[in-house]
Amino acid sequence: MEERKSPQQQLFDEVFKQSLSLGYKTVDYLPADDYGLPFVHIGEQFSQDLRTKDSLYGNVQQTVNVYHNYRKRRELTTMVNNLKTAFRKMKHTENFCVTVKNISDRSVQEKTGTERYWRGIIEIEFQFH
Repeated sequence: MEERKSPQQQLFDEVFKQSLSLGYKTVDYLPADDYGLPFVHIGEQFSQDLRTKDSLYGNVQQTVNVYHNYRKRRELTTMVNNLKTAFRKMKHTENFCVTVKNISDRSVQEKTGTERYWRGIIEIEFQFH
């Protein structure tokens, strides 16, 4: 008998799928420097489970990073906005109903070696039941 995926893994998978459906290169690891920009990295996840006698519910905070060329800030903010819109539309995973409780973002300039780039950081708090 196959064990059901955790609500956290189901949310991770759905966030990943939403990014891919927008046509973005999407990874769950930080690739080598020559991978090429732009790309979306589905990053850290934190969760708080609550259990009743009959069901499991709780909150999941998911971080999504968008990496883009430092000369293309507008494209970065468009990608961030498109992702936020897609995440707000999420209503279900495989076995849970989900709602977005909170979503925020920020854009920061970063540098590795001689390469400068923009990183958009999206933080989403989902509630599942």
